[in-house]
Amino acid sequence: MENAIQLKHEHQARLEAAKAAFFNSGGQITQARGFTFKPVFPARSDKIAPDTVLKRRRISPTMAERKILRRLAEE
Repeated sequence: MENAIQLKHEHQARLEAAKAAFFNSGGQITQARGFTFKPVFPARSDKIAPDTVLKRRRISPTMAERKILRRLAEE
């Protein structure tokens, strides 16, 4: 455990030395614009398996059709 901590401190010291050398040689930091990740989803397939039964919702009758059906039911 102590060895891992020691290695991390050494690695951090090397990074700090490299950073100091970069700035001492005239290096500058520039702020880049942000990146927004937009995943590309796979295109939806137009193929429908022949075994698939398409269940579609039945269109409900209009008010005029309901009135006609009521009159027919009463007769």
